[in-house]
Amino acid sequence: MAITINEIAKLANVSRATVDKVIHGRPGVKEETKVRIQEILDNLDYHPNLMGKALVMSKNPVKIGVILTPDYNPYVQGLLSGIAKGKREFEAFGFEVITRMLTALEPAEMISILLDLESQNISGLALIPINDPAVIQKINQMQANGVKVMTFNSPLEEIKGFRYMGQDHKKAGMVAAGLMEKLLPEGGEVGVIISSAILSCHPDRLQGFSSRLAECKNPIRIVEIQENQDKREEAFRIALDYLNRYPDLDGLYLSGNGSEGVKSALMVAGVKKDIKIICHDQSPETEALLKEGVLDFVISQNAYNQGYQLVRLMFDHLIKMIKPSSYYYEIPIEIVSREIVL
Repeated sequence: MAITINEIAKLANVSRATVDKVIHGRPGVKEETKVRIQEILDNLDYHPNLMGKALVMSKNPVKIGVILTPDYNPYVQGLLSGIAKGKREFEAFGFEVITRMLTALEPAEMISILLDLESQNISGLALIPINDPAVIQKINQMQANGVKVMTFNSPLEEIKGFRYMGQDHKKAGMVAAGLMEKLLPEGGEVGVIISSAILSCHPDRLQGFSSRLAECKNPIRIVEIQENQDKREEAFRIALDYLNRYPDLDGLYLSGNGSEGVKSALMVAGVKKDIKIICHDQSPETEALLKEGVLDFVISQNAYNQGYQLVRLMFDHLIKMIKPSSYYYEIPIEIVSREIVL
């Protein structure tokens, strides 16, 4: 039988109201009392009565905001599917998920979305943050005002939310470089297309990729690095530019998406040699290109599961009052080849 707040109050020798304050993170409790009550809660594995909460919150739901990068990135489409699953699962408990999407990677637009969510009195915020001083300042201001913040996919040291969910992106870049080393046993020249410098996951992947290539016994040289903002047309332009200016190009590495644009560039350039291509983020698009043999490997982070988990983790923190055992919720690195998707 589940323990009640009244029973916890008796064990802690305090009032029910004091226990309620600790459970819901409200002020007005001495630190030593708070620590004692929390130890009792942890030892008894206490969780609030969710059905009882649902009855109360159906009239006054807990709202969270989720901010995503533009949906022309197939990775975001996977996130949206997972978020939709989480919304369906938890909405009965008075948990409302408000999803907003950038149309471009512009700080001003993100701040506008943050202001809109703030006006809706959200209790929690999950987002892929843009590395911009004004954006960081606004997010930290919202935290200071009581909004629980979780970042995902692109960590920023300046934002100290209650949790970060994502891969070790430097390691993912190193994995991509290790695969490229095996694909090019004689060494060669590789062009890099980075998605965006203001989303930290991409510079991190590039750093991991570059540092691992420097260790290769077979010398692999990065000829150039350009940014495509995850846009197919920009990936096409950059890839075609590389192919025209570097006739000995042996490989391409994409820190994100744009692989359909690369395929089109290979066709327009009439490339005959087998150029090795590695990109990130599994999607129907990249799976099709693996099957065609255009892509050699995709480094996946399971966008669907990430979308679901970000809603679940916010629910656990805000409704079930579960304290994370670790700041980092690490997403495994998965290597996807043609054989896996056939």
